[in-house]
Amino acid sequence: MRFNLALHSLSIGALMWCSQTVQAKSEPPPLFEIKPQVCMVKTQGQTCQMTIRVNWHHSESENLCLYQSDTQLHCWKNSQQGSVKLAVKLAQNMEFSLKDPHKNTLAKKTIKVNAVVSTKYRRKLKTDWSLF
Repeated sequence: MRFNLALHSLSIGALMWCSQTVQAKSEPPPLFEIKPQVCMVKTQGQTCQMTIRVNWHHSESENLCLYQSDTQLHCWKNSQQGSVKLAVKLAQNMEFSLKDPHKNTLAKKTIKVNAVVSTKYRRKLKTDWSLF
């Protein structure tokens, strides 16, 4: 019984040490910012054209690339930070991501396309009641 208890406490101690080692080596994701985050169009379905500014900062120098869905837009080599202005055309909400050379996503942001006039609701032309 004592042997099992000692073995159990030893394995728990080793497990805790391993988890602390893994936590110490994992680094925080890069700070990733895209502005503006919303694009306005007159009606739903129209294409939005705008210039976005992308900024990122990371604790370590890395080779990172900016993607729009699966399309590579811009890359930085051996950098801790990056900034770029890009002209984009969007017909719907679009996800932009920062990926490493192995295509692992380190950070992502979504730009939303909003319509000024929603096709979901129709304006009422006449009231339901009248005095005459």
